[in-house]
Amino acid sequence: MQRPTVPIQPARPAETEASTALPATIIRSGPPPGTVARGPASNRPGIPATVVKGSASPAPARARPGAGGAATAALRKPEGGRDPGHPHDLDRLREAREAREARAAEAAARYFRNYTQMPAQGPAWLWAALRAVAVVVALAIAAVLIAEPELGLLLFWGLAIPVVPALLVVAPGLWRQVCPMAALNQLPRALGRGRGLDLPEGVKRWAFSIALAVFIGAVALRQPWLNRDGPSVGVLVLAMLAAALAGGWFFKGRSGWCGTFCPLGPIQRTYGQAPIVLVRNGYCDPCVGCQKNCYDFNPRAAVFSDVYDDDARYAAQRRLFMGLLPGLLLGYFLAAPLGLQGTAAGAGLLLGAAVASAGLYAVAVAFVPANPYRVSLAFGAAAITIFYFFAGPVVVATTARLLDAAPSEWLSWLARGIGLALAGGLLANGLRAERRWVRAAATARMARAAQAQPQPAGEAGGEGARAAAKSRFGGGRSLKDRLAASHAAEVTDRETGITFQAANDGTLLEAIEKAGLKINYGCRSGVCGADAVAVCSGGDHLSPMAADERATLRRMGLDGNVRLACMCVVSGPVTIDRDARSAAPRADPATIAAAARLDRARGTGVERVVIVGNGVAGMSVAEGLRRGSPRVHITLVTNEPHRFYNRMGIGRLVHDPEGMEALHLVAADWAQSNGIQVLHGRVAAHIDREQRRLGLNGGDWLAYDRLVLTTGASATEPDAQFLDHRNAFVLRTAEDAESIREHVQATRARRAVVVGGGVLGVEAADALHKLGLRVNLLQRAERLMNAQLDERGAGVLASYLESIGVQVVTGVQVTRFDGAPDIATAWLAHGPRVRADLFVACLGIRPNVRLAQAAGLEVGPHGIRVDAQMRTSDPHILAAGDCAEQDGTARGLWPIGAAQAAAVVESIFGETSAVAASRQIVQLKCDGIDVRAFGVVEPQAGDETLQAATGADAWWRFVLREGQLAGGLVVGPPGSAKPFMRLVQDPALFARARPALARGDLAAAGQEAG
Repeated sequence: MQRPTVPIQPARPAETEASTALPATIIRSGPPPGTVARGPASNRPGIPATVVKGSASPAPARARPGAGGAATAALRKPEGGRDPGHPHDLDRLREAREAREARAAEAAARYFRNYTQMPAQGPAWLWAALRAVAVVVALAIAAVLIAEPELGLLLFWGLAIPVVPALLVVAPGLWRQVCPMAALNQLPRALGRGRGLDLPEGVKRWAFSIALAVFIGAVALRQPWLNRDGPSVGVLVLAMLAAALAGGWFFKGRSGWCGTFCPLGPIQRTYGQAPIVLVRNGYCDPCVGCQKNCYDFNPRAAVFSDVYDDDARYAAQRRLFMGLLPGLLLGYFLAAPLGLQGTAAGAGLLLGAAVASAGLYAVAVAFVPANPYRVSLAFGAAAITIFYFFAGPVVVATTARLLDAAPSEWLSWLARGIGLALAGGLLANGLRAERRWVRAAATARMARAAQAQPQPAGEAGGEGARAAAKSRFGGGRSLKDRLAASHAAEVTDRETGITFQAANDGTLLEAIEKAGLKINYGCRSGVCGADAVAVCSGGDHLSPMAADERATLRRMGLDGNVRLACMCVVSGPVTIDRDARSAAPRADPATIAAAARLDRARGTGVERVVIVGNGVAGMSVAEGLRRGSPRVHITLVTNEPHRFYNRMGIGRLVHDPEGMEALHLVAADWAQSNGIQVLHGRVAAHIDREQRRLGLNGGDWLAYDRLVLTTGASATEPDAQFLDHRNAFVLRTAEDAESIREHVQATRARRAVVVGGGVLGVEAADALHKLGLRVNLLQRAERLMNAQLDERGAGVLASYLESIGVQVVTGVQVTRFDGAPDIATAWLAHGPRVRADLFVACLGIRPNVRLAQAAGLEVGPHGIRVDAQMRTSDPHILAAGDCAEQDGTARGLWPIGAAQAAAVVESIFGETSAVAASRQIVQLKCDGIDVRAFGVVEPQAGDETLQAATGADAWWRFVLREGQLAGGLVVGPPGSAKPFMRLVQDPALFARARPALARGDLAAAGQEAG
C-alpha cells in the first residue's frame, strides 16, 4: 500500500512565523510547542494523506499579522511617487501578494483543523452521560415498538428518524458523539476491553457496499412491512445495537460498525459533508487508523478525500450514493400519493427513481461545467430539501397527535421550509470549504512543483494556481499527456505482469511501493539488502552500482543480475522479479569463478573458524570466508532463534505481528547451501585460549583455528532493577520488539514513556505510536538526536513527532521509577512525574564484552581492543562490530560492522588490510520523515556552510572544512534525502551542485548534478 505523507511542521515558532501548506487531503496547522497532538500519522493504513507544512519566509511583510495592511498601503501609494514599475515597488507588489497567500494558507490550515486541534465542547463526563441517555432512549423505543407497536411506530418513524438528517446537516459531530449505536460500538474500547483486531482487507473493501445495501433495503421495505410492524422494527433496532457492540468488541476503532457497516454512514457522509457547527470527536483518543478518509478525524476535509480519492472504485461508490439519494427519497415519498404504497409497482418506482437520479448525476458530472464536488453538494442539498418537503408535515402531525391537538397547516409548510434552510446552509458551507480547499491545494501544488523543478517567470502566479486547482479537481491534461511530459520510465513486475511508471528522479523501490506491490524495505541506503530484486532485462537502464550496494550484494551472495531497489534510479524500460533469488547468477571473474579455482585458506593453517554472533559483522565474516575458501569449516553460534535479519527495521515488529518474515535478509537455506553450520539458541559461555576451543552452554566445545567475536552490544538500562518490572523494556532485538507488542496487547496499555531521544528512542516512540499508544518521549539533552542534528533539524523532527501525537519533552532527566510489580510513575529531576502503562528505555548501547573479559582479552571502555587488522590481544581471536573498540572508529552503524568484517576476513587469510574508510551516514527509520546526518553538523570558526533557503520544505545543511565536505544533515518530508544522499556519495556531483546549494535549493542541486 502506498504510504501517504505525514506533516512536517515549521521547526520552531521563534524561527518562522508563517507557513505554506503543501498539498493533500487533510490540512493541519501544527500544535504549539508543548501541546500533544494526538492525531494519527497519515502513514498509517486507512488514514488520508496529510498536508506537509514547510516554513515560509520570516520577512516581516509575510510573517506579521498586520503585514497585509502595510503592503496594501504600499500598493495604493508608491513610496516617493515612483512609477509602480520601479523595482522597489515590484518588490512590494510581490511581498503583498505573498503576504496574502501566506494568510490564506494559514486560514485554510485553521479551517481544516483535525479533531486533535479542536477545543473540546464540555467535559468528558457530560458526553458519557449523554451517550448513556441515548442508549437508554434507543432501548426504550425498541421496547415500546415491541410492547406498544402503534405508539412505538409513531415515535420511531414520526419523530426519531425525521430529526436525524437535520442534526447531520447542522452538527454531524454531535450525532456521532451521542448516537446510541456509536456509544455501544465504542463501549469496549472505553472500558479497555475488546480484541482490537484489524478488519480484514476483503471485508473492508466491501463494507461501504454492505452499508449501502442495508440502507436501500430498509427504505424499500418500509412501506410494505416496516411502517406497519412495530415488533419487527423493535427487533431490528436491537439487532443493530447488538451488531454495533459486537463490532466494537472484535475490531479496532470504529471499523467494526460506525466507519464501515452502519447503514446511516452513507447518509452522514452526504448530509454531514460541510458541518455548519463543528463538534470535536471525543471517542478516538488515540486514533488507531481504523478507516480511510475519516469524518471523525477531519470532518471538513474528509468529503474532498472521498470525492477525489485516488482509488477510483472507492470514490465512485461514495459519489454513486450521493447521486442516487434524491431519486431514492422522491420515489419513496411519491408512492403513497400515486397509490403505489406497499406494492410491486411502488418498489419499481423507488428503484427506478434511484437509478434515474444516479444517471442524472453521471450526466451532470460529464456535461455540467462544475467539478464533481459541486455536483455532489447540489445533489446532497436536493436530497435534504426533498426529505423535509415530505417528512416535515409528518413531524408536525406526529407532535400534534402526541399532544392530542390538531396539526397546523402553517406549521406544516414551515416544516417543509426547514429543508430549504438546511439545503442553503449545506450549500453555503460546502462552497466556502471548497474555495479554501482549492486555494490550499493550488498553493501547495505550486510550492511542490517549484521545489521539484524551476519554473519560467510568470508561471507561479494566479494562472499557475488555477491550473493546479484544475488538475486537482479533474481537469487539465490527460494522464497520457502527463506521463509523457514526466518522461517516466516503465517497470514491469515479472510475477504479476503489472507494468507501472517510475518517476524520472525516483528510485525503483519508490516506484514499486507506489504501484502497490509488496516489497521489503530497510535502511533505504544500500547497506541492509532488504529490498534486493532480480533484474530480468533492462539492467542498463538502471543507475550504476555504488560500492556500498556492491558490498551488500556480495555479502548476501547475490552477485549477478541483482540490484537493491532503493539504490536504482530508472531511466528506461526494466523488467524485475521481486524474488532476488530467481536471478540466474552471472559468472563474475572477481568472485564466483575465482572462488571455485582458488582457496585463499590454503597455506594459512586455518581450517576451522568459529564466529560468535549473527549480526551484520558475523554474517559478513561468514560470507567473506566462504567466498574466499570453499573448504574452510565455518561454525556460527548465536543466542537468537532467528536467522540473519535487518536489525535496523525492528521497530516495525512493535506494531506489525507479521513483520518478522519481511526482516529476514537471507533465505532459510542460506547457511546449508553455503556449507556453513549455524547453531541457533546457543550461548557461548567460555573461551579456552590454550586449547583453542569455545565452550557452549550445555557443555559442548567447538575447536577453532580462528575465533571471531561479533557479540554486538546490549541496550543500556536506566538502573539495575529497571527490567525487573513487567512493563519495562528496552528495544534492541527482535525479541524485545515482540515482547513489547505482546505486553501491550495483553494488558491493553494505552500510554507509553520512552526514555532517551536518540535514534533508537525516536524510532521506538514512532513504533509505539503506530501501535496505537499515546507516547511521551523524554530526552535528557536540550534537543532530539543531539549527537547527529543541529538545533534547527532537531526542531523540525520534534515538530513532526508532535504532529503525529508523540509529546516530546527535552532537557529532562528521570531520577527514579516508582511502582511494583509494574512501574507506574517516572519522576523527573525538576519535580513533575509522568504516569504510563509502558516504559521503554533507549539510552544507547554497551558492548557485550563479558566473554572476552573472562578469557583475559584486553578490554577498553568501549569494547574489546583490536588493532588495525581487527586482531585482539590474542592473535588467534579477532573481533568486529559493536563489541570491538578501534581507535577513531564509531560504533553502532551497519556499514562499520560490514567494513570491519571485511578486514577480519583478510586477516584470517593472512593479508594485511585495514578497515576501509567510509562516510558513516546515520538514518532515522521512520516512514513519515527523512532524517540523514553524518560528520560535523555544527560549523566552527572558519567553516563554510551551505544550507536550505528560508521557506524550504526541508531543513538541510552541509559543512565544509578547508574546502572538503566535513558533514551534513537533512530533515524533511519523505523524499527529501534523495538528492542529499546522491551528493554525499559522489564528490564530483557535489562539486557540480555547489552553485545550486549556494542558492539554498537542494532539489535543483540534485538535478543539476545529475
